[in-house]
Amino acid sequence: MGKKKDYQLNGQLCFDFNTNTEHYVVQSNELLEGKQNLKLNSAKIVRALIMQIKPDDEELKSYFISVQELAKMLHISAANLYRDMDTITDDILTNHVAIKDYQQGKFMKIQWVTACAYEKGVGLAVKMNPLLKPFLLGLQERYTQYQLENILAMKSVYAIRIYELLMKEQMTRFIPADGVSVILAIKTIREACDCETKYEKISQFKSKVIDIAVKEICRCTSYTVSYECLKKGRSIEAFRFHLNSKYNKI
Repeated sequence: MGKKKDYQLNGQLCFDFNTNTEHYVVQSNELLEGKQNLKLNSAKIVRALIMQIKPDDEELKSYFISVQELAKMLHISAANLYRDMDTITDDILTNHVAIKDYQQGKFMKIQWVTACAYEKGVGLAVKMNPLLKPFLLGLQERYTQYQLENILAMKSVYAIRIYELLMKEQMTRFIPADGVSVILAIKTIREACDCETKYEKISQFKSKVIDIAVKEICRCTSYTVSYECLKKGRSIEAFRFHLNSKYNKI
């Protein structure tokens, strides 16, 4: 991969941004399950950054992408991206992922990037946080992968997060003609979407999070998805999602 006009970030040359969205986003399950509060376009950019990583990379590199290329990747106009770049870069730079330490029962907070520079009319340069290396490099087990193109047209960050959770649960399974079922606890979804204190009524949670996510996954990916509520007593504690490939003949 070549350099982009010798563009530098903190004295380090930036690599060209690979815009082939058929490539895979590969991350550890610990990272995927972490609490995340990125806005929609910020979440897409972070996934696009993760897609840049090669299997033999030993360090997390700096990357540069032009505004025109980024707008095309995000399915938005360049004019809107120019308008929103300050907000997006602030969101990426100041946000963190909270990764759960199951042994100690606490969360470790790590910022996504250590540097994020936007040059008006030129493009965006980003350096991912080296503290994320154990969750992104040299992964041999407990990881999830999917093609970036599957999430780029989504209009809800909750759809991205629930899609990732579903891919984590089914990625090693062959999908038969009648599909597969994946059970996700409400607590798991709330933590992953960082909406533990939002939409406290289950009707709100279903309409604002679950229903929108299912609609977007069906619209944007190669899967069809439906769900049903699982109750314990009178309370809904989980959802059973039914996934099938659009390529399967039912």
